[in-house]
Amino acid sequence: MSNMNVTDKRPSLSIVVLAYKAGESIVQFLTVLKNDLKTAGIDDFQIILVANYHVTDPSDQTANIAHNLARADPRIKVIAEAKMGMMGWDARMGLVAADGESIALIDGDGQMPPEDIVRGYKVMANGEVDFVKTYRASREDGIYRLISSKAFNLLFRILFPRSRFRDINSKPKLLTRSALEKMNLSCDGWFLDGEIIIEALRLQLRYIEIPTVFQENEWRGSFVKFSTIFEMIFSLIKYRFKKLKSL
Repeated sequence: MSNMNVTDKRPSLSIVVLAYKAGESIVQFLTVLKNDLKTAGIDDFQIILVANYHVTDPSDQTANIAHNLARADPRIKVIAEAKMGMMGWDARMGLVAADGESIALIDGDGQMPPEDIVRGYKVMANGEVDFVKTYRASREDGIYRLISSKAFNLLFRILFPRSRFRDINSKPKLLTRSALEKMNLSCDGWFLDGEIIIEALRLQLRYIEIPTVFQENEWRGSFVKFSTIFEMIFSLIKYRFKKLKSL
């Protein structure tokens, strides 16, 4: 899946950080992430910083900031291209570039604590699961997001009754390399989290969900609008009919 030379040693962990329009806040996020990894004794890691951008928005300096961070730390790999899709497109680019034996996917806006990557990685290290993800046991991002999330999770369980996942869209999500390479991920939009879960069901992956606290984003509004929710519901129904025979 990655472009790594077969003679190179893979890092134990690759962390794909989605940093769309993160700006200077990504510096603090990576500082906390690397401190958490250091405290846990995890030094064999790689960070894939996905800083794709819209060419029509010159105010977004995230790509330049990301490249500066990578020049200071060789463990950071930057993906910064003109956007041709939404969250799913960014995430799939990052997952393809990841070299690690385990791969984590997280948003870089600080709403999802970086320490959850360490927690999930330790759970995965016992070799008994292929997939670790969080569920938002507590949320501080407002009643609108809470209600829309609960409604989406309920609809998901109705359409995919085999699913026992509590929270489809929560991150971080951590996968073994072998599990990720078996997945057929194609979503360029906001349904990528749902597609990962559907693929996990299809592959009958061993998984566990761990609780987290979802923080309020204090420096920008949510990218999740009404149109985003409509897209996710439409995609969910489409995937239900697409996967009808296998799930």
